[in-house]
Amino acid sequence: MSHPMPPSPPMPAANQYKNGLGTAGFVLGLVGLIFAFIPIIGIVAWPLTILGLIFGVIGTLRANRGQASNKGLAITAVVLSAIGLVICIIWTAAFGKAVNDAANSLPTAAAPPAVADAGSAPANAAPTTAAAGKHTVVLEVTTAAKSNVQWNSGFTANSQDVLEKGKTWSQTLTMDDLAFTSVTVTPVEFKAGSKDNTCKITVDGKTVVEQHNSVGAICTYQP
Repeated sequence: MSHPMPPSPPMPAANQYKNGLGTAGFVLGLVGLIFAFIPIIGIVAWPLTILGLIFGVIGTLRANRGQASNKGLAITAVVLSAIGLVICIIWTAAFGKAVNDAANSLPTAAAPPAVADAGSAPANAAPTTAAAGKHTVVLEVTTAAKSNVQWNSGFTANSQDVLEKGKTWSQTLTMDDLAFTSVTVTPVEFKAGSKDNTCKITVDGKTVVEQHNSVGAICTYQP
């Protein structure tokens, strides 16, 4: 007597992971970062890096909820996009400074010579203005999670550090002439519901910029 065949196991459900935004964010962030290094043409990097940052954050949130399987790629998208966005800001500030310097270098009309009264002694030349004193610029960061901290001044990358959760970091700079300065703090691993990281720049005792963000706090100062 023949035995009935056992029922076949059910076919596995089709993959329902939503990896599209995380992957798109990585591609946009990478392309935006490449274009960000190219003067003038790099203007197209602005929308690419912004969209890459948004898609990367959404992709990371989906991965945290188990709706996507490419969490590493989504986090990389956030990091690449944030770096590209910082470079775009630096280029914009550098261009604005160049235009401002060019405008200030235009010749101005010379003052008419002073006329002394007859018989009076020649007027003494006015003393030259003393050189401006040094400026103190303080960069500060407070972390709500383990984070990367990168700062630069004078359009040159200077340092990158990794801080543990709940740490406070500061860097004091002394400058003869104020220069473009920025500090960025981004979490090593973004988690939904994380508290905000904080960055702040103080110039000569006055706070000029302060930002709070759980994805990437970016503080930039343009004198």
